[in-house]
Amino acid sequence: MKLGIMQPYFFPYIGYFQLMSVVDQWVIFDDVQFVNKGWVNRNRILHPDFQKEWQYITLPLNKRRQQDRVCEISIKDSESWRAQILGKLTPYKKKAPFYRSTIEFVEKCFNTDEVNLSKFLEHTLRVTCSHLQIDTPISVQSGMDLALKDVEHAGQWTLRISQAMGASEYINPHGGVEIYEERDFEEVGIKLSFLRPNLRPYAQERSSFVPGLSVIDVLMWNDLDVVSRMLSGDYELLTPTELKESLATQ
Repeated sequence: MKLGIMQPYFFPYIGYFQLMSVVDQWVIFDDVQFVNKGWVNRNRILHPDFQKEWQYITLPLNKRRQQDRVCEISIKDSESWRAQILGKLTPYKKKAPFYRSTIEFVEKCFNTDEVNLSKFLEHTLRVTCSHLQIDTPISVQSGMDLALKDVEHAGQWTLRISQAMGASEYINPHGGVEIYEERDFEEVGIKLSFLRPNLRPYAQERSSFVPGLSVIDVLMWNDLDVVSRMLSGDYELLTPTELKESLATQ
């Protein structure tokens, strides 16, 4: 069983969903400390000013303590943030060929009264997977009652979850390879792999391509058949050694 484990992100980029599509089981890792200015409650879309590349769309959060976990945080209970985000998407209407269908998709993601951050993001991920025809089963770590012992450093969280779930292979995004010890995985019979996306340019109706934006941007400019091809082939699966050697030559 190939396992993927990631924190829940707000409309993440296409690489997140490439990883979801290649594994047999997905775990939302939400029993972890929330990090400010990360991707859990915000992402990027094109900026309407062509002199600027991108702007943020953000989920506003209620006051929280420094040590609060993602699963303990709540979203501000108001309708205004939905309207603000949809307003930021309005400039796409002028040129993006799939504006209407993408807006309908975003509105479907927003069609929930859930204010718990983790549960809201779980909802949006499930809606997005359905839209992209990704059928990978999704579990939420905070509700799984896994016995995770002897976690000595950050790279071992995924190892312990993989062990507890009986995974034969754990696949991680290509970032953060330095925190993982391949030997730790080998000792318990789990293969460690990394997925590196190839962010191929697509038409954004501007002079230069802005890569790595939210999946919303991908859906604005590409039909679902093209997106499906991105999900199924525009990436590399590498061993830790192969990834490190590749990074060393860049």
